[in-house]
Amino acid sequence: MVNAPSIQPKPGQFKIPSAAVARHPAAMLAPREVRHWLDGLPMANPPRAAQLLLQQLRLLVRDPHPGQRLGTLLQLYQAPIEQLLEMVNERLQGNLDSAMPLDQLEYSLLDLLSELAFGHLRIANASLAAGKPATVETLYQAMRLLESASNIERLRYFRLAPDYWQLLLSIYLHAEARQSADQMVDASQRSDGDPTTIQGLFFRTLVISLCDPHQHRPEQVQSWHRWTGQHTGSLESTVLPQGPFAVPLDISGALPPLAAARRGKPGPDMRYLALDRFLQELRDDPEAPPGLYVTLSDLIKGRKSSEQRQNPRQPRNHPFRLMHGLCVIHGRLEALVLGSSTGGPGIEAVPCRQVNQSKSGAAFHLQGPLNPPLAVGESVLLEAEALSPGGAAVGFAGRIRRLVSSGDQQIEIGVEKLAGRLIPVTITGSAAERARAQPQALLQQDVTTGRYILVAPRTLYREGDSLVAESSHARHALRMGELIEVVQHTAYIAVENDDT
Repeated sequence: MVNAPSIQPKPGQFKIPSAAVARHPAAMLAPREVRHWLDGLPMANPPRAAQLLLQQLRLLVRDPHPGQRLGTLLQLYQAPIEQLLEMVNERLQGNLDSAMPLDQLEYSLLDLLSELAFGHLRIANASLAAGKPATVETLYQAMRLLESASNIERLRYFRLAPDYWQLLLSIYLHAEARQSADQMVDASQRSDGDPTTIQGLFFRTLVISLCDPHQHRPEQVQSWHRWTGQHTGSLESTVLPQGPFAVPLDISGALPPLAAARRGKPGPDMRYLALDRFLQELRDDPEAPPGLYVTLSDLIKGRKSSEQRQNPRQPRNHPFRLMHGLCVIHGRLEALVLGSSTGGPGIEAVPCRQVNQSKSGAAFHLQGPLNPPLAVGESVLLEAEALSPGGAAVGFAGRIRRLVSSGDQQIEIGVEKLAGRLIPVTITGSAAERARAQPQALLQQDVTTGRYILVAPRTLYREGDSLVAESSHARHALRMGELIEVVQHTAYIAVENDDT
């Protein structure tokens, strides 16, 4: 294995917001004053506490002359910010299945984490301006804070912010050039589960970005993030691709990680992430999180194919209506089967706009927030707006395969069309009791393969059990096989005809 040599970072210091022209009269620069003020924070009201912290921290970090005590003051702010981060992480753990929008506390926390990182980088810039190297601990803290902010955004399907990525990249390259990227940081400077080096933090962020979190549910991404943090020692950066498991990395920052991995070409700004040992550990570890090996392998295989998209997208600009939720889709399909061109009783549709389509699916833009929120893997029904009153319904059923959110609650989804027919059915008999007063289900029949998939409440599933599903025109005796997937308490179950 050929390790990448030290790479001299671009001229200049770390790019952070400029200092204010003059000191704000409310700025607090004395440690005793700050300690007294922090003791009075209303931590029982986290959003309010976060707002107050952000106001004061921003005044400190952007003060024109914070003095020699900037590092001490930043450490004072660290504890309450970590406390707020722990609150947010606990809430995220409680809902890792959906695209929940960021709330007031989470928005403030993102700003707090980035502002505290800017403070550490300001100390690093001051050292560089004085001709001294920035300490590993200072750079590690800045990278850890930026990565924490990025992880919160990933778990809410936010786009990877280019500024965050470029700053993370510049910290890594700076440490690599000074041969300190693999220097171990003291445990007191780290959180549980964090890699021990700047290089490890960077590689963890890089791997998760390569997995494209927008195509996976937050619970998957979180488990991958946890496992990767413990195995970054098996990852290496190389000058030339070593073997078949090397992924390009654009060190100029012009291309984000996934774009570089898919489209990167050899050149002076291209390095490679060697994944061979990492993938081997994934394969050998019986407790490795499911899906990570397949996701990275598919990325590598995709680079070898001449055409990554089998069905090119065609631009579109058509108004549609989106329906999601098992009962809602069931009600609308049942109304269509009975000949109604309007929605069924209680059916609510979300306006959206189709922006492109291909043979296998389409992409749509819509305005959030939605209640309940969307999730990757969830079934949806999309209908084009009728050109005339009473016109025939035109649309398709599909599953969300990609989901991207933005700060103004704009949502973009990529939807894969479901093969075959989707039949609204009602579960009857003893199995209906397990559905807990929700007997509605959907039966997907792929005419080409003859495969059947039942979309039903998760509580219904019992492997090998038989059940009866009745549609408006037929009675289906089914036997449940493999549990394919569970999304928002809805199960996708492989079933077959049960004629016994």
